[in-house]
Amino acid sequence: MNRPFVCLSAVLLISVLGCGKGSAPTVHGKVTLDGENVSSGSIMFFPKGSSGGTKAAAAVENGVYTIPTTDKMQPGTYRVEISWQKPTGKKIASADPGITTEERREAVPAKYNTDSTLTAEIGSGETEKDFALTSK
Repeated sequence: MNRPFVCLSAVLLISVLGCGKGSAPTVHGKVTLDGENVSSGSIMFFPKGSSGGTKAAAAVENGVYTIPTTDKMQPGTYRVEISWQKPTGKKIASADPGITTEERREAVPAKYNTDSTLTAEIGSGETEKDFALTSK
C-alpha cells in the first residue's frame, strides 16, 4: 500500500473512534423519592469548581433518566438538582372559563433542588448515578 493511503486511513479511524479520554460520558440512572419512582420530573447537573464541564439536564420519566454523550458533559464533580412537580389530585380553575387543570406541587425537598446538597462524580465513560431521595 502507498504511504498517503495508510496515513489517511489512520486519521479517519482515529476521528471515527475518538481518542477516548476527551469523549463525553453518558450519564444515566434512577431517581426515587421515599421509594416511589419520580414519574415526570427533571434532573440537572452543574459543574463544580474548575472541572470545566458544561451543565446538562434530562427529563426523569418513570424514575429513569439519561443524559447522552451529545450533551458534552466532561468528567468531574457536579452539583445535582432534582425537581418533581407532582400532581396533588386537586383540580383548579383556569383563567379560561370552564377549564380546569390539575394542581401540581414540588414534591422534592429544597435540599435536593433549589438548595441542593447533592453531588455526583462523573467519569469518562458510561456513568450510572442513582438518587434515592427522602422527604425527611
